Amino acid sequence: MENRANNDSIALRIFLLLVFLLVFVNLAQTSKAETIKKSIPDNIIYVVSNDPVENGNSILAYKRDQDGNLTPLSGSPFLTSGKGYATKEKEYGLPHFGPFDLDQNIIFNQEKTRLFATNGGSDSIAVFDIQSDGTLKAVPGSPFPSGGKNPVSLGLAGDKLYVVNKNEDPGRDMTKTKPNYTGFRVNPNGILIPIPNSTIELATASRSPTQALIVKERFIFDGDFGRFPLASRVAMWGEDLKKDTPSMIRSFRIKPNGTLEQNPPTPAPPGAFDGGLDVDNDGEPDPLMFGLQKHPTKQLIYVSMVSGARMAVFSYDDRGKLSLENIVTNKGQLICWIKINKKGTRAYTTNNGDNTVSVYDLTDPINPKEIQTLKLKGNGHPYQLDLDSKESFMYIVKHRTFPETPIGKGNELDVLKIKEDGTLEEVSSSPIKLPVRDDLLARPQGVAAL
Repeated sequence: MENRANNDSIALRIFLLLVFLLVFVNLAQTSKAETIKKSIPDNIIYVVSNDPVENGNSILAYKRDQDGNLTPLSGSPFLTSGKGYATKEKEYGLPHFGPFDLDQNIIFNQEKTRLFATNGGSDSIAVFDIQSDGTLKAVPGSPFPSGGKNPVSLGLAGDKLYVVNKNEDPGRDMTKTKPNYTGFRVNPNGILIPIPNSTIELATASRSPTQALIVKERFIFDGDFGRFPLASRVAMWGEDLKKDTPSMIRSFRIKPNGTLEQNPPTPAPPGAFDGGLDVDNDGEPDPLMFGLQKHPTKQLIYVSMVSGARMAVFSYDDRGKLSLENIVTNKGQLICWIKINKKGTRAYTTNNGDNTVSVYDLTDPINPKEIQTLKLKGNGHPYQLDLDSKESFMYIVKHRTFPETPIGKGNELDVLKIKEDGTLEEVSSSPIKLPVRDDLLARPQGVAAL
């Protein structure tokens, strides 16, 4: 009996010691993470160069002063150990908008201590730890396979990372593979571990999804090109492209084990594209929906009706099913990407066709009112946008899209001051020229600001 009591006592001591060690390690890791979080500056901006040569893709990093002036961060550019994707301008008749449009190809974790970016031309995801001075350090094993071809968008739901593999890299034969959505667990060191059975593959190779918008860590929303008949897409996929279904919005429910359950897709709302672009001159407007954004407090999703010069407002239910609430006009040409401030009082859109940005008043979130349409300085046309953590400045990445922009021009980053009423004013030093390939292949994509 005495030996048994001694053994029980020893076992209890070992158990208590293990519990103490686990608590100590957890507290130490939490303290370290909080220290890093507190010390990371809030004036750093990152842009994906999307350089389409082997090991040429990189993250361009800049530091902003109080007036909005940018200077390259020491150590920039930070190589992603992968490649971007080329637009193959001569072969596919670019420049023009699409079909390489995307959103969220560069994102932070919630604490903004880690950065994720796509290597769209080499099918991988680069993962970096953000250091106290804003510089980037690749995590062990980065980059990681994306689980498909041509990754273009990323979304985080807790420790789960979801990837949109677009399958539309014009520099490669994409006809033998299909677009997909797939999930990974992000371990504490930033290593990506595939989630079993989390991949959903789309029915046709040419669907062209664009975004993994995570909502409440329960849903993923996305818009794709569908059969949108740009000449470059028809050249890539053939005339069968026109037999596919039009642009649509998809939604998925994220299950507790990380797998996805797809809701029926949402087609273009009736009337949303009346009078809009007729790309193939068949007498009918061609719907195109992408550039989704969520309201921070309401169960609302805002969607760019790109080719119809409108913005749609959808509500969603507890299973992620969408219902149309309203459609409002946009004064710019080719409304594409949307950003909403933390309070949900202002929405900002980039309008790719005429180099403008719009500001909407969201006091009534179902009835947005456009209160400013600002012409941007410089060359090129606006793509993705982001606000800094204090919502004092906005950053917009641009590149050459239309023939009126001279070759070698347009790869720029615009910096705008956000005024007290939420309207915008471009700073005097804007835009800055991005140091990417000065040829027909240069097409920087994505911006993220601390």
